Amino acid sequence: MRRSILILVVLCFLTPASLSAQLLPTPILASASLEGDPQVLVDWMRAIYARVRYERLSAPAGSRVYAYAGIAAYESLAPFMANNRSLSFQINGLEDLPLPEEWGDVTPSDLLELYDVQTVANAVMTTVAINLFRDQSDDSRAAFIALRQQWEDQRAADGIDAETLERSLEYGELLGKSFNDYVNEDNYREVRQRDPYEMPHDSPDDYVLTGEASQPAEPYWGDIRTFIMPYTELCWQPPTVEYSEDESSAFYQQAMEVFEVGNDLTAEQRAIATWWVDTPAITGTPAGHWVEIENQLVDLLDLDIGRAAEMYAMVGMVLGDAFIATWDHKYALNLLRPETYINLHISERWRPFIVTPPFPEYPSGHSVVSGAAADMLTALFGPVQFIDETHVEQGELPREFHSFEEAGGEAAISRLYGGIHYRNAIENGVRSGRCITDVALNNVVMRPVQQGE
Repeated sequence: MRRSILILVVLCFLTPASLSAQLLPTPILASASLEGDPQVLVDWMRAIYARVRYERLSAPAGSRVYAYAGIAAYESLAPFMANNRSLSFQINGLEDLPLPEEWGDVTPSDLLELYDVQTVANAVMTTVAINLFRDQSDDSRAAFIALRQQWEDQRAADGIDAETLERSLEYGELLGKSFNDYVNEDNYREVRQRDPYEMPHDSPDDYVLTGEASQPAEPYWGDIRTFIMPYTELCWQPPTVEYSEDESSAFYQQAMEVFEVGNDLTAEQRAIATWWVDTPAITGTPAGHWVEIENQLVDLLDLDIGRAAEMYAMVGMVLGDAFIATWDHKYALNLLRPETYINLHISERWRPFIVTPPFPEYPSGHSVVSGAAADMLTALFGPVQFIDETHVEQGELPREFHSFEEAGGEAAISRLYGGIHYRNAIENGVRSGRCITDVALNNVVMRPVQQGE
């Protein structure tokens, strides 16, 4: 029988996704707390997306990079935000970070006269990005150093005096190095040094590799330190359809749905499956797709640098935790993919529209990640209509959405159209992702609630 999973019933999180926006109206939804051009953050997040793709990082590894980059962006600006709190002691493992040496002797507005926040952010992002990619190629390091220099030159051209620039660079580097100490203690390197994973084959519902893969991807990712969640089982959604080979069973019928839909895909369904596939090395991974949506929102919503940093941090943390929890659950349950089941019990010749990825089926990672990201963006900005242009440069047509929830739902169902997930993994995956966002909104406060007059 399949290995058992600890199932925890956490009543406080059995609430609808709409609760997110109700729980945290002031710290998250209040007006922006730091004016200024956010382009430096956009440039850095786009550069990191490009290097995730270039270095062929796995989907979980990409989510880790985006999460730390988002938190670093926020922490680089937090000392200069009069109404904002640091994430120190709010998220797992992050303790006090260094403050500007003038802190406490002057007001935040006075600090803004002494430091250039774009330059501080530039120095922090350089230091953190190089550390996150330290096992990768020299090309990535060179790209980050070039972007740092580009922004140094830009701020000098904008009229920031040399003394302020130097002071800002020194503080940013100090802050970035301290932040790297936090990054380097997340168990990532220890996970990389473990013995090769041995796949279990104890039950007919056990996952088996398909295609050319020789090893399943990231089998130990569930042991990476989470960002907000105290433990990965907190938002676990157990499968509601029991494995069966009986043709009258719900499991067989869900496999049959994948088979029949895959055999008769419409042009729109093919477009949806392709838009959201986000294959590592071809794109910046599924988490990166949501980062690219964030980059587009900066212009669409006219965000200032403070508001953009809040967005990158909050969305980044739920992206990171979504992958950690999902991968923990995937390898604990170890459920076989539709391609394997269909070849054994329905049609030996059938193949999915999208190549089956090399890791267990349940839950759907795209669904968890998109449920979390869509709910967080809704909590931040409400129901925004937007056009997603993430893959336009690759020759695909942009897609228009009336809300983040619509986009998240499309990303989730794309995995059914692609032929790589059963409906149960998709629907429960979205529920799990929404729960992760609820955890973040319940436990992270960026702006204390103001006392009335």
